[in-house]
Amino acid sequence: MTTMYPAVSRRAFLSMSLQSAAAGVLSALLSPLRRAFAGTAAQPRFFRRVVAQDNRSSATIEWQSEAALPDPRFFWHASDGKQEKRADVDLQYFTIDGRPVFVYRTALSGLPQGKRIECRVDAAGRTVGTFSFHTDDGKSCKALIFPDSQCEGNYDTWGRVCGEASARCPDAALWINMGDLVDNGASAYHWEEWQAATDAALGARAFAPVMGNHECYSLDWECTLPQAFLALFAPPENGSPEYGRYYYSFDYGPVHFTVLNTQRKELDALAPGLFSEQAAWLVRDLAATKKPWRVALLHRDLIDYDAEPIERDPFVETLVPVLEAGGVDAVLSAHVHAYRRRSLRAGQKAKNGLPYILTGNAGNCFYDVEQNEIDEIAFPDNFLNYLTMEANETKLAFRCFLPNGILKDFVTLRKH
Repeated sequence: MTTMYPAVSRRAFLSMSLQSAAAGVLSALLSPLRRAFAGTAAQPRFFRRVVAQDNRSSATIEWQSEAALPDPRFFWHASDGKQEKRADVDLQYFTIDGRPVFVYRTALSGLPQGKRIECRVDAAGRTVGTFSFHTDDGKSCKALIFPDSQCEGNYDTWGRVCGEASARCPDAALWINMGDLVDNGASAYHWEEWQAATDAALGARAFAPVMGNHECYSLDWECTLPQAFLALFAPPENGSPEYGRYYYSFDYGPVHFTVLNTQRKELDALAPGLFSEQAAWLVRDLAATKKPWRVALLHRDLIDYDAEPIERDPFVETLVPVLEAGGVDAVLSAHVHAYRRRSLRAGQKAKNGLPYILTGNAGNCFYDVEQNEIDEIAFPDNFLNYLTMEANETKLAFRCFLPNGILKDFVTLRKH
């Protein structure tokens, strides 16, 4: 197995910290030993189900390998049915940091609602992988929501947070990562570590990835297009011929989720027209949904804590009136690795405003984050957490937990 070395973290790159770089290299040297017997390069791994537009009847199944699988074929059947069906398999070959990756993808449609689906993958006429999941029943939804999983060195912290959350919430059918999945989006080492730490905990849950700014950095920390992120994950199409995986929406249970791209600082010059196109799409997307609940997922927060002095993020702030006019019930953000909850209308404190939740931190990168005047709840720095969301037609509830399962905050919305 080829030894991979991690991209030096942005913080270490800027400060030239030899200690941090040495720790990362040591972790990279040990990492292949942990997975030395994981299988051959042509063995399928990292099976996952990425969210579809309508998860009652559709699903996108992905897996990958380090070498081409011979004659891959995909078969599925409902657990209460006998007839097995075959689905097409698409292959996307690309390289991350010079390392070859083969991503296989199957788009399923016409699935029965609320049923268990059994899947298998064959290569050269023999079964090399199996996967099963439940389709959405359209009535309720429980989700695990994770803030930035970005880690320097290894991803043991992220693996512990998502593993403990997964074990405590076996009934959560949806998994949302709020961006900055990895520290460096061009590093093979970071994607390998993240996927290895995520794989068992994610299981057959529907996965909704949100693009963060760290997915848009090159190995030397220059802004770049998020090629690895786009190649690894195929969420629903948005109708754009150029920016199809940069933003999207999907339905799960009674909730319509709108996933927005907030990486204007990184992508404005590299992806001309992306943000004007997204703005027009956002109005259409919110107007089209008939779901009882609408939740917006943004990586960057309403407050730009990186600015000196701290100020409102001008780009995110332009989205607020559109989201509120479109009937959004809650706005979730990430980016600064701190948990904050606000009740806002038009960006200002309001007793019966919308919950704006800055989701916190699930990795090992910690920052000093000042409390802002709009914050209703503010947790201390160096705080690890995850969230759950539960929804039916009349209730939408968010809860914030420590990795050990202790409840720290909650908010519940109701409709009649």
